[in-house]
Parts: sequence; C-alpha cells; structure tokens
Amino acid sequence: MRGTDPRAILKDLLPETVLPADLDDMTLWQIIINISEPPKRKKRKDVNTLEDVVRLLKERKKILVLTGAGVSVSCGIPDFRSRDGIYARLAVDFPDLPDPQAMFDIDYFRRDPRPFFKFAKEIYPGQFQPSPCHRFISMLDKKARLLRNYTQNIDTLEQVAGIQKIIQCHGSFATASCLVCKHKVDCEAVREDIFNQVVPHCPRCPSDVPYAIMKPDIIFFGENLPEFFHRAMKQDKDEVDLLIVIGSSLKVRPVALIPSSIPHDVPQVLINREPLPHLNFDVELLGDCDVIVNELCHRLGGDFEQLCYNSSRLSEITEKPPSQSPSTGASADTSLSPEKEEPQTAARRTSPHPEPLPETNSEPKTASPCDATEAPDAPEDLKEEEPADPHRAEVRRRCWRSRICQSPISKRLGASQYLFQAPNRYIFHGAEVYSSSEDESSSSCGSDSDAVDHEDSDAEEEQNTDVLAETVQEREHKRLQTDCTAETHPQTTQ
Repeated sequence: MRGTDPRAILKDLLPETVLPADLDDMTLWQIIINISEPPKRKKRKDVNTLEDVVRLLKERKKILVLTGAGVSVSCGIPDFRSRDGIYARLAVDFPDLPDPQAMFDIDYFRRDPRPFFKFAKEIYPGQFQPSPCHRFISMLDKKARLLRNYTQNIDTLEQVAGIQKIIQCHGSFATASCLVCKHKVDCEAVREDIFNQVVPHCPRCPSDVPYAIMKPDIIFFGENLPEFFHRAMKQDKDEVDLLIVIGSSLKVRPVALIPSSIPHDVPQVLINREPLPHLNFDVELLGDCDVIVNELCHRLGGDFEQLCYNSSRLSEITEKPPSQSPSTGASADTSLSPEKEEPQTAARRTSPHPEPLPETNSEPKTASPCDATEAPDAPEDLKEEEPADPHRAEVRRRCWRSRICQSPISKRLGASQYLFQAPNRYIFHGAEVYSSSEDESSSSCGSDSDAVDHEDSDAEEEQNTDVLAETVQEREHKRLQTDCTAETHPQTTQ
C-alpha cells in the first residue's frame, strides 16, 4: 500500500462524503480501518448475571471458547514484561536486539535466530501442567458442549489437558519445520538442541545451506495465520451458541474480530483480569481466571465440581468495600488464587555447542512503571517542563498519581467475597478494576509509558475519526466486509 493516497480510497468508498482538508494521512487510514471493521455488537439485555452464565453453560451445546495468556498464568510459564521477565533478560543478553518483540519477526529470525531459541527453551513443552481453566475447557469438550477452543497461546497446554476441539491460532511448539525445504518434525526431535541452546538445523538439507533452520511452527510477524483457522472460523461462526473469552485482551487481529463477527444475538461472556472497553460483553467476570472458573465449577456441580482446587464457595456482596490506606491495605487475594507458588521453570542447562547463546549473568536493571511496591519518580517531561495546555498538565498529573496511589477494588475484598456491580459486572480477586472515579484515568493511562501522551495527543484525532467512521460504518459494512476469516494479517503470539 506504499504510495497509495488514502483520500483517493475514501473518495471511491464514500463518493458523497466531503473530507476535511486538515486530516493527515494517518487519520485517514484509521478511518478506512474503522469503516472496514464489523459494527460493534450491542449487549443483550436478558443476559446479565452469574446465574445466567451458569444456565447458559448447562444449556448450550456449541460453546466457542477463545483463550489468551491469562489461562496459563498460574502454570508457571515465565512472563514477558515484568522487570525480570523474558523481554528484560533478552535485552541484556542480546543488546543488538532492536526490540524484544523482534525475536518474533521472521526477517530478524533469519538473520539471528538465537534470541528466539533462548526464549523457546523457557517455554518449551513438557515443563508445565495445565491450569484449572484448561481443565474446565477440557470438561466442556468431554461433555460435548464445546464447539471449539480458539487459543492464542503457543504452550501446547491445551493438548496436555486433553482438549480435542482446538484451533491454535498462532501455531505452537508441537512441531517444527525447516525454513528451506519445509521438512516437519515433532517437537521432541529438536528438544535436545533447544535445551542445549544449539540452533537446530534441518537434518535433510546440506549443512552449508543458509537458513536451513528448524523453526517451531508458531506464527511470526510477517507470516499469515494458518488456513485451517480461516476454514474453521467460517464454519463455526454460524454454529456457535455461546462465546466465552478467557484471559485475553483481544488486541491481535484477526482473532480480535471474532466477537464482532459471530451473530450478535449469541451471548458473550468475558473472564479476564480487566474489562475490554472496545467490546460489549453480556456478562463481565473480572479477576484471576482460575478463581472465577473455580466458582463456576462449584455452581455447575457434578463432574465440574471435581475440578475445584478450592473447596470453599464465594459469597456475593453488592456494596463496594471502603478504600484502605496504603499502610493498612493488605491484599486479601493471595489466599484465593490457585497454586500461587508457581512451579519454577526447569533449571538452566549449559553445555558446549557450535552456536552458543549468551547466559544471563546479572539481573537487568530495569524498573517497571507499574511496580506497586515502589513509588517511582515523576516522569522527566513532567518535572522539567509543564505543558502549556493546562488540560494536558492535569491529565499527566492525574495519570501519574493513579499509577502510584490507586489500589484495585479487588484488594478490598474479603478472602471469600466477590463484588457484583449491576447490571452485569462481577469483581473477583485479581481484577484490575478501580473505583468509578478512577476507572477513566486507569483505562486511559494504562501501564505503558506512552499512555499519557496517547490520551492527550490523540483525543482530537479520535474524535474526528470516530465521528466520520460511525456515520458510514453501518451502510458500508456489508459492501466492504467480505468474510472476517478471509483476512490474512501478519500475526504473532500473545
């Protein structure tokens, strides 16, 4: 699309629309994207409560479950973004890595596969056990209620849990293929090389063939989703009678388009640590996914109750607990989350090998801006220069205060409580939800360092974009949208 004029595209799409002359190309491209997406689903008025969710789980026979990283948190799989997470350690070991996510870029992988294989060792199959969420989905499958589990994870824990109806949207470590001849092997065939930190080469290609690397079959940036994903989604979107999203922020396309692409009268339930404002779910169950699934299994009874790791059922409250001072506000959620003492990953192995990968010799000296145990210094740009716009300055102050001082509502809950916020939101332990006065600042600031700038600098652009896009989206959607499943956007793991 390089060199393409977005105004020309919009003129063809919307011949009767007059575009403001001051809109830049980035804004115009965003308008085109917004027009092309499925219309935002409207919430059903008759599905609101936890009881409705349990009833639907008992009645529906074509349940589509969409899962993300949140279902594997309690399995002990190393995280990516904490101060000693995979990304931070890779930055120390591979200072030439332009960005941690570059290890998932297919072009960078061809130039230097070592960062990826260092990561692969830490998450390779055989080191972890399924979570209560995995076992819950497996039970739905055994009870013939699961239409399909679409997972964005690459850890293969769905297979370990016994889930049969599975689509691994972003591939997995289960197999590996040669970049040159496409020879495919089981993950066990390259396990020894990966754990010895040797870049695995194709056994069929001559040793002097460049790029003859056995790459695990996960989807990198620059690669398309597998065809079986599109075929399955084309079939399933017309059969699904209940959608449950567990542990995903739904930010990666085309998987993120699934909730908007199935019939809008199909009930949709979210199980996640935080709400997803860009989508309308009928019921939001917010908190530690395992805690929520444990409560659902209690209520479903029968074989599901055998999956409960905590024998105590939770009690509902409807009044928000009072705020706690920083000196006394001890968190109560640690007693509820399952298996909180996460299993350690396998000990790092070292041995001589032809293509050595550097070992981490010291803990990276990076700090997380969201670390709740320390109050970081104010942002440099806020200390050095006050923005001329008073609103901008206030936005910065409010967002930074929220990072330091906010405490999620879930930390105020008793050990066996969850909070119901009418009409359709439940807050369990582990939920990243704040008081109503804090919600806006929390969602707008986020945890990324550039979020404050994003809110302020994009405010006018988003307003222009949304107004124009919303006026034409409904009438253009049928003409512009083919099948969401025909999209072949480059993807990566979540």
